[in-house]
Amino acid sequence: MKKRNAAAAAIAGCALLLSGCGQKGAVQEWNASENSIYVTKSGGVESAMVYQSDQANDLYTQEGLEAYAQEAVDAYNGAHGLGEGAGEDPQTQPVILEECRLEDRTGTLVFSYGTPEDFIQFAQETGDNTHSMTGLKTGTVEQLAGELPEAGFLTAAGKEAETSAVKKDGKQTAVKAEGAGTVYVEGQVAFVTGDVTVKAANAVITPEGESWIIFE
Repeated sequence: MKKRNAAAAAIAGCALLLSGCGQKGAVQEWNASENSIYVTKSGGVESAMVYQSDQANDLYTQEGLEAYAQEAVDAYNGAHGLGEGAGEDPQTQPVILEECRLEDRTGTLVFSYGTPEDFIQFAQETGDNTHSMTGLKTGTVEQLAGELPEAGFLTAAGKEAETSAVKKDGKQTAVKAEGAGTVYVEGQVAFVTGDVTVKAANAVITPEGESWIIFE
């Protein structure tokens, strides 16, 4: 029971572990070393949950942590259209546990999702408090053009940008986020809305409320 309770803390009560902010002009590899999400050019979403215990780990094992996390994944998948034994094809699974690491006092769980909505819903159902996002949508600029704000965009360098310039390349990937979190992208950030903090060429910190990231 101790093992299960300690593993549950990895899902429901993770402490924030932040890495250095780096420089805006540099690309930072997304290696799941901090609580964050990763968006691919095709709009796919992964997330990393990183926590650090106050004391050396002596209550549970990596196998125990992985088993508990997989149990949460299976429960979610089963409740969202996959029956027992279904989902052997990864493409059909709403959530996949991609990686589980437990090193000294640091634990890391990496998940991938069938849709951005699965990321939000899985976090809500498991009590993941490593971010405060309540909504996430991805697509091309062309696909989400009707939802883009009429003003308020900046370039990655912090200069004001017209929405018409943002819409000019409709093939760029757009991310609409609701709530605060750290977002890495597969590419380089081109435009953001005003309250987004650009921490690297491919990484931003979104504020509470609605924000946008456009990348190429």
